[in-house]
Amino acid sequence: MVQFSSGLIRAEAERDAQIIRGEGEARWSLLMPTFLGALMLTRLVPRISWLSRIAFAFVVGLGAGLTIPRYLSSFILAQMEPSLRPLSWSVEGLNLAIILVGVVAVMVYFLFSVEHTGVVGGISKIGIWFLMISFGASFGYTVMARLSLLIGRTQFLLDDWLHVME
Repeated sequence: MVQFSSGLIRAEAERDAQIIRGEGEARWSLLMPTFLGALMLTRLVPRISWLSRIAFAFVVGLGAGLTIPRYLSSFILAQMEPSLRPLSWSVEGLNLAIILVGVVAVMVYFLFSVEHTGVVGGISKIGIWFLMISFGASFGYTVMARLSLLIGRTQFLLDDWLHVME
């Protein structure tokens, strides 16, 4: 591995030497990163340290530009997908209708600009029920997962380690 990496370093050094001598092909794609890196180093000179903000702003903007679309598609759009599917006359269509009713009812419950009386109050009560059922299912899933871990550890301790259960 050392020979491989030193070979790469030698090849890079040779290519750079060719560029300096005017024989090789210039890699213009490295000009902008080199310039931004030099701007970042201006942070060390107090008089012109404000120039480093440009490079850091570019890096933060690039990171945000690459991260935000992926975040939106994986967390927000993927969760909205079941409520946007077309309804059909099947069991899946019934499930989608229940999801759609739940989403609308919960959104009405969190709509605080309208007083919860009349039709809005009834829909918000349905939203409360959907929230209670979903939180209860989530809590039950967590408890059952922990209980399953406890049962597995207890079986290991009593059977494999202490040889009490045989």
